[in-house]
Amino acid sequence: MVLTLTLLRFGFLALLWFFVIIVVKTVRKDSEGMEIRTRDGQRISKRVARRQARAKKREEASAPELSSSPVVSPPQPSPTPLLVVTAGPLTGTALPLGNQDIQIGRAPNNSLILDDSYASSHHARIFNSNGAWWLEDLGSTNGTLLNGNPVRSPLRLQPGAPITIGQTVMEFQP
Repeated sequence: MVLTLTLLRFGFLALLWFFVIIVVKTVRKDSEGMEIRTRDGQRISKRVARRQARAKKREEASAPELSSSPVVSPPQPSPTPLLVVTAGPLTGTALPLGNQDIQIGRAPNNSLILDDSYASSHHARIFNSNGAWWLEDLGSTNGTLLNGNPVRSPLRLQPGAPITIGQTVMEFQP
């Protein structure tokens, strides 16, 4: 009788630990979030992206300084227009604007995937029409701002104008 009770206790304890391990694995998997794309189109997880960013910072910090005086070079015009993230989780990301539409939102099939709870799945798009770049809100819940004003119909993008989607701020650079 005592042996049976002891075996039941150990069995219950093992089952409890099994449940805890399953919960921890599930929470860990869910906390990693959506996959993001690198500039060359590869998909990677946020954890890998953070690891790569830390490695890049270490390389830059350990690089020897070549000259004590700064070298000033004339600004080079960008061959293709860029959409540059200036604030938010993806700060520093630059997305070249080619000939195709750029979709912005949380869904994995967007060109720029935002990890922002205020962004809709398909929040906005940037497109080229007759040589000009335009911003259009795709019926998002929280709206899109251009220069602090809500985008209700397609608006032409001006260089340096801030585009705000949730907590993410971007700017168009021709």
